[in-house]
Amino acid sequence: MKSAKPRILIADSDKKSVTLLNQILSAEGFNTIVCETGSAAWQAFEKHEPAIVIVDWVLPEINGLDLCKKMRADPRGRHIYIMFLTARGLRENIVAGINGGADDYMVKPFYAEELKARVRAGERMVSLQKQLLERNTMLEELVYTVTHDLRTPLIAMDMTAQQATDGLYGELPASYGRILDTTRRSLKDLLGMVDNLLSVARYESGKGAAANESCSILKVCQECMSELSPIYSRKNLQVNLTSNAQEVQVNVNRRDLRRVILNLLDNAIKFTPAKGEIRISVELAADKVIMQIQDSGLGIKKEEAKQLFERFARAKSTRHAPGTGLGLYLCRRIIEGHGGVVDCIPRPSEGTTVSFLLPVSNQK
Repeated sequence: MKSAKPRILIADSDKKSVTLLNQILSAEGFNTIVCETGSAAWQAFEKHEPAIVIVDWVLPEINGLDLCKKMRADPRGRHIYIMFLTARGLRENIVAGINGGADDYMVKPFYAEELKARVRAGERMVSLQKQLLERNTMLEELVYTVTHDLRTPLIAMDMTAQQATDGLYGELPASYGRILDTTRRSLKDLLGMVDNLLSVARYESGKGAAANESCSILKVCQECMSELSPIYSRKNLQVNLTSNAQEVQVNVNRRDLRRVILNLLDNAIKFTPAKGEIRISVELAADKVIMQIQDSGLGIKKEEAKQLFERFARAKSTRHAPGTGLGLYLCRRIIEGHGGVVDCIPRPSEGTTVSFLLPVSNQK
């Protein structure tokens, strides 16, 4: 079955151009929507969500360049094909149009066969983008299903190892106990990776920051320190928490806040050498709270710090450590999902400081 031609929005105040465009595109089987002003074109874009837009630079009310930028800034306009068809043929106009979000630029008067060829190229691009988005969605659903199904057997394995350690299956030689401890640590790492993948899928689907509550960031931080104390104690690390306030309430999903702090603190522990120090500070500043975790490891380069919170990004010094490269990306998604920002302050050869800012809760 042949797929329907994409809808084309024409924004042009020149009646002769509009008539000619309609004739050419209708003969090719395209469904066209014609608007003679920028504001009418914007309304048509919102109502009909066209796949291709052909826009003149000179338009009443909203000019073509501003209209192009406005469409491209809208989520519905991220994957459409925008082409300028205008009498403005100066090089600086072409550069401004492409930089403003256009995919193509034609100068009037135009050759009909060239216009059709360019529109067909736009049609192919729109079709490929649609296929790519559909396949990405399928891949994300597959990742979610697989990771969700992996979680149950991993938990069962961990419980079995714990029962064996506790002597449920009889007394074990000391060497077996060490093997089981190693197994449980590996299982914990795997469960952490699986949970990160599930949480990333949840936030990217727009279902992240749900079931928020007002909670104490200091108490959550202390809980995380207590949970990780066996790990940093083995390395003889000093982990210190300071705050300029006795109580700081934030309105967040408590489980996700724990995940952020555990993730950041666990990273600091991994990359701080034995007998090193980790400093945690919580500072109340007007209607915001800033939390910093500063390690005393090797640090990272400035150019690496800029990419640290991207998906699958890993600094060169951390690539041999276990993990998926999703932990810090998830931290960023969680913090941004709660109206905050996250940052990294690199100090090469001296350590790394990771910080995040959150709005303070109004509840006491």
